[in-house]
Amino acid sequence: MLETLPRKILLGVGDEDVEGALSYAVAEARRRSVGVHLLHVVPGLTVGGDPTAMVIEGDSLAAQGGRTIGAVAGRLEHELGDLPVSTELHSGPVVTALTGASRHAGVVVLQRQRMGRPGRIPTLSVTNGVAAHAHVPVVAVPAGWHPDAVRDRTVVAGLGDVEVSPEVVRTALEEAARRGGSLRLVHAWHHTDAYDDVVSAGAAGAAHEERVRRDLDAALAPLLAEHPDVPVEVIATRDRPADALVAQSRTAGVVVLGRHRSSIPWGPHLGSVVRAVLRESACPVLVVDPAPAETE
Repeated sequence: MLETLPRKILLGVGDEDVEGALSYAVAEARRRSVGVHLLHVVPGLTVGGDPTAMVIEGDSLAAQGGRTIGAVAGRLEHELGDLPVSTELHSGPVVTALTGASRHAGVVVLQRQRMGRPGRIPTLSVTNGVAAHAHVPVVAVPAGWHPDAVRDRTVVAGLGDVEVSPEVVRTALEEAARRGGSLRLVHAWHHTDAYDDVVSAGAAGAAHEERVRRDLDAALAPLLAEHPDVPVEVIATRDRPADALVAQSRTAGVVVLGRHRSSIPWGPHLGSVVRAVLRESACPVLVVDPAPAETE
């Protein structure tokens, strides 16, 4: 990754369809007035026997990787005009390469491939791995996604609890400001299937909802004042959080979510709601570290 400012968009290019991610990267590059850096990871080889065969195979893979990334670079150069496009080939674990390169990027854009494709065995998701550990925000773009002039102006952000994450809200506000659009902040709660109706019924349920809305308003007020020109709607609803956010994604340009923090460096960081929304969202999902470490 070229260490230049402003930081570029890092677009991960695999050996499958990247149409949605490419469209998002083009729109985001224009919004930010920055270039795009393409990274393709050539599969690492573990070969026994004749070392010469391994070198020949590795050269062939690198050549194919160069053709793959070159085709995408050509399209980007045509789309972006004066904005710079650069390319890079890596070899080895994909998540490790993308996570390392993210140190020098402004945002990482990846395509979320469709699950359940015929003849394919599901494996650990590259998108989830990078979103969990990248040094900057990561956008997961659904396969088949295309920009929409109306929906793209609406940003949705999930609030996990009433102790609002400033980083998630600020990122969502900045996204809405860049798009010249509005922000919907969504907080949803659900107790359990067996007890939710009982707990939420009557005066006790009404009092809980009122308290949630009051606490949200108090926590959000100083953050929203930082972007007074962005129209904001706060939605507090009794629903499963993932279901509420997936429903909101159908009329939004992007959903902003905060990942979890973990005391284990390579332990689980996303959380069940983020994983579900990444899998099911109808629009791109922007995953933010709610308390990011300083980038180098």
